[in-house]
Amino acid sequence: MIVIDANVAAKWYLPEAGTDAALELFSGPSRLFAPDLIRLEVLAALTRRVRNGEATVEETSSRCADWLRHLRSGTVSLVAEQEILDDALALSMQIRHNLQDCLYLAIARRLDAPLITADRPFHDRALPLYGRISLLAGCENN
Repeated sequence: MIVIDANVAAKWYLPEAGTDAALELFSGPSRLFAPDLIRLEVLAALTRRVRNGEATVEETSSRCADWLRHLRSGTVSLVAEQEILDDALALSMQIRHNLQDCLYLAIARRLDAPLITADRPFHDRALPLYGRISLLAGCENN
């Protein structure tokens, strides 16, 4: 079991630092978990590329369809936010970080599973509280 955040999952579709390590998680043997918020967060990361002129509508539509297909096939096991919201609220205030990221942290703590992120500020704030968080390989210098 591994909890991944949207920064990691988005790298499955966007070639950038950390993509190779993210793809290893995607095709690896571990079961992946995330809050159901990840569905929207990855779609937002993909569509942002169109707004920024970094991808075409056609490329992005295909990537979005792939992401939704992977979710339907169970590539990532989704945890309902209401199951972990109270924990995430407390964590957000404790580590002084945004609530959305703390949903991932709450799942990791509940499952006693590693949490992999590509977000250094989140990693640095959560690490003193949860030693099983790590930066995705290739993203250490972000």
